[in-house]
Amino acid sequence: MCPQINLARERSLKSAARRVRRVKELWDSFIMLFIVLDSVGNIPIFYSLTGHLSESERRRVFAKSVAVASALLLVFAVFGYGFFEYYGVTFSDFKIAGGVLLLLIALQGMVGRIEAEQLRGEDVAVVPMATPLLAGPGSIYIVMYLRQVYGLGPVLASIALNTLAAYLILSESGLILGKAGRNTVLVLSRVVLLLLAVLAVSMIRSGLAEALAGLRVELGG
Repeated sequence: MCPQINLARERSLKSAARRVRRVKELWDSFIMLFIVLDSVGNIPIFYSLTGHLSESERRRVFAKSVAVASALLLVFAVFGYGFFEYYGVTFSDFKIAGGVLLLLIALQGMVGRIEAEQLRGEDVAVVPMATPLLAGPGSIYIVMYLRQVYGLGPVLASIALNTLAAYLILSESGLILGKAGRNTVLVLSRVVLLLLAVLAVSMIRSGLAEALAGLRVELGG
């Protein structure tokens, strides 16, 4: 077979492999952030916080909360990890601490977050809806983690897609609650939180393994 044909085929295979890898990175980034944002689980809380508003006012509040949450996540995705790195925090440290944080959030959510439903304020779009319910410690950690694992491109795409999905889900919260029922939404939320707990344990295990490996290298040296 002609060497030129072999070279072209090899290049084609490498290009296809890169495309598959990029799609997988984007998918993994989207799913991880989607689980942490838990837009479906937030439906009852958000609807309760905006129950006194008209449909158009509710949509404006949802849009503002998603916009503020997006801005916060973008800032931390771009600059957040550099701040920790400046103070000597390793990626293993980051994974262990972040995993513990996500596990606590998951456990708290599975036990119940009814206290958030009692919150009222002059501008619920920012507090508590944008933060901490959407752009809380868990989602902020995840975007910094994804930046280190997959790079800036996939995490920015993930933020954009997830915040768009959050707006669409929350904008139809009344319809979703009416069709599925509050209990069904809460059950789905618990399932998502269980996935978050599993993800958190995986991060803790990975961080501990890396930290122990580094310690053995240092002691061996």
